[in-house]
Amino acid sequence: MISFENISKTNIHYRILYGYVNFVHNFIYYSRYYVLHKERIPHGEPVVAISNHQNGLTDALGILFSFRRDGRYVVFIARADIFRYKIAAILLRWLKIMPAFRSVDVGKEGLDDNAEIFNQSAKVLVNNGVVCLFPEAGHEDCHHLGTFKKGFARIAFKAAELTNFEKRIHILPMSNHYSDYFGVQNKLIIAIGEPFTFEDLYETYRQHPQRAQKILTDRAREKVKDLMLDIEDKSLYEEYNLLRTLYDRNYLRKRKKSVRYFPNLLAADKEIVASINRLREENPPRYDRLLKTAKEYGRLLDKIYLRDWIFRQKLSFGTFLLRFLLALLVIPFIIYGFVFNAIPFNTSTFFTRRIKDQMLHSSFHFVIGVLFAFPIWYMILFVTAWYMTGKLWMALLFLVTLPISLIIYIHSKIIVGKQFNRFRRFRFWFRGDRFYLRAIELRKEIVAMLDELLPA
Repeated sequence: MISFENISKTNIHYRILYGYVNFVHNFIYYSRYYVLHKERIPHGEPVVAISNHQNGLTDALGILFSFRRDGRYVVFIARADIFRYKIAAILLRWLKIMPAFRSVDVGKEGLDDNAEIFNQSAKVLVNNGVVCLFPEAGHEDCHHLGTFKKGFARIAFKAAELTNFEKRIHILPMSNHYSDYFGVQNKLIIAIGEPFTFEDLYETYRQHPQRAQKILTDRAREKVKDLMLDIEDKSLYEEYNLLRTLYDRNYLRKRKKSVRYFPNLLAADKEIVASINRLREENPPRYDRLLKTAKEYGRLLDKIYLRDWIFRQKLSFGTFLLRFLLALLVIPFIIYGFVFNAIPFNTSTFFTRRIKDQMLHSSFHFVIGVLFAFPIWYMILFVTAWYMTGKLWMALLFLVTLPISLIIYIHSKIIVGKQFNRFRRFRFWFRGDRFYLRAIELRKEIVAMLDELLPA
């Protein structure tokens, strides 16, 4: 195993890469990147950051850049299987990532290597650094919080032990929330909870280390759970997910809150899910009716190939015609964007085809596509334009338009795609399609039930 001594130290190359990736992540890859409650980060003190894990590398990047104003560079601990190859291990070490060994990967005998990793992590904390772990030890594929492993608690207690239990070690609960797990120009929230310490467990740790670690793990999980959207019953995930996306805008409008501010939607979704859970306990027959109606509505949407968002808009021939004209107007932008972005845009897809775990796809798209394929391709186009025109200023102007054309291309595709949905809806309405009419009826029933459940 390679050495992880002094892993928290940085060099000029790391700082340059950090600045570049930070810009791409915050302003190109995501249309909006929110960090809520940055003021809760304990400055200049040891921090063990813990978070839910849903989307591979992009979870870590969201947390990394949430510490930008704090001035410290986060050290991460990730699954050891990605360190399998020496070149990858050296690169990951340079990126301040250390391995956590799991019995499923290395067997029980290989778990001894964790002791060294935990010791190095504890040293980072003793020097007032930041260590981040994802205690689920794997990523979920939905808005659900899995069980927590005790690795972060072992590191936290080890750091306290190295200071003779005299230094406060802060546990910082965090969470991530995506508007969509896949694609570019989505929205990301990093929510930061209240940090807490665990001096009350020091005596328990001296007598019963595993019991103290378990208590701290359970305590931390509840803190992370409070920050995120957690649909607990995965067997009913589709129904819950449909209900919260169907109603969250209604919920906000009744309370006169902006639906454009993405954190408001997260707060609404959490309250809707919590209210449905309470209904499950207090009135099972009403709960069963709500879930049954949502299930039937979801099946009808799949049958007629429509999405729920389209029913939030009033059906108007004039509006339909205007939007159709808008879709026609953006076609030249789609063509321009496709011509100059198709090759790098699809480069990462060559790799993701071979990866069964969809939640890792965004990581490959970000690293291979956004960080490497696009810059290299743009430089090739820049040099070509300079050679063909013989004028540097024209080539530079062309270069500036390329990332802008990518963003316009993505949003233009969305506009055209939505127009196809509107066309299908208009056709169903004109023909009086019985499945379409039944879907409208079911949606009204759902809204009425949720209005009663969540009064203004």
